[in-house]
Amino acid sequence: MEAMFRALKVLSNPGVWLVVLVMSVSACSSQVAPTVSETPTEIAATLTVTADSPTATLVPAAAVVNGERVPLVWFESELARYMLAQETLGNTDIDETDARATVLKDVVDLTLLAQAAREGGVIVTDENVQERMDQLAAEIDLEAWMVKWGYSEADLIYALRLEMLAAQQREVIADSVPEIAEQVELRQVFAYTEEGAENALVSLNSGRDFTEVAFLYDPTAGGYLGWVPRGYLLIAPVEEAAFNLPVGGVSDIIESEIGYHIVKVLDRAERRLTPDARLTLQRKALYDWLAEQRQTSTIEVLTD
Repeated sequence: MEAMFRALKVLSNPGVWLVVLVMSVSACSSQVAPTVSETPTEIAATLTVTADSPTATLVPAAAVVNGERVPLVWFESELARYMLAQETLGNTDIDETDARATVLKDVVDLTLLAQAAREGGVIVTDENVQERMDQLAAEIDLEAWMVKWGYSEADLIYALRLEMLAAQQREVIADSVPEIAEQVELRQVFAYTEEGAENALVSLNSGRDFTEVAFLYDPTAGGYLGWVPRGYLLIAPVEEAAFNLPVGGVSDIIESEIGYHIVKVLDRAERRLTPDARLTLQRKALYDWLAEQRQTSTIEVLTD
């Protein structure tokens, strides 16, 4: 039953992948506080100036996100780090085409988050980045770590600045999830087969107590799902039934990819979210935010 309940919950990680660097930066990103300006700053395209010409030359890009170029050399370095991370985890049979698509999506997502932070007035200064590098150097052998993961100093500075901006936007999105929300208290009868669910429904329709029937199918917890807010359950029809039924109401049989459900609403109230529920909703908010940004942004992919 515990495995089934986990399958009901939102099992997603809409965070952005950035190899081991994400773990390093996110662990204490709040320790180096970026500057928040009252006036949003513009997002400038990445440029370089050649030694023999005063003309600014566009850096080769893997993608252009709302006019901002994602440097091709940085993307290729991130791809190499991703492949190395997979090998380190023992995943040796990695399709490079799939890997490129995964890393490209994640660096685009990271860029979108950083852009939103800048538009919100967040500025990560050179001093902020240097302070973060000094923190990392105090915690680990930074030079050896950079060699292992293929970071040049320019790579690391670029990635740190981008991730520090993105971390601020993730906090904005996470903070948008309220601490108190409408919730329903649920119990369910869960059967792996349609026949089992139909037998349970016959018992319920004959007047047998719901809790008694639930314990027949789940002797440990009696199908008790606890208090859940909207967006916490993965199976949409179960959530829809739960929030449309009155207190004491019992649903019809609901089929899902893991089995068959009959749910009963025990109570309904505005309640403080549990840490797990709020974290799940925050992850969903990030996932939804990124999906909307990808839909409404101008993103030009320049690499295969």
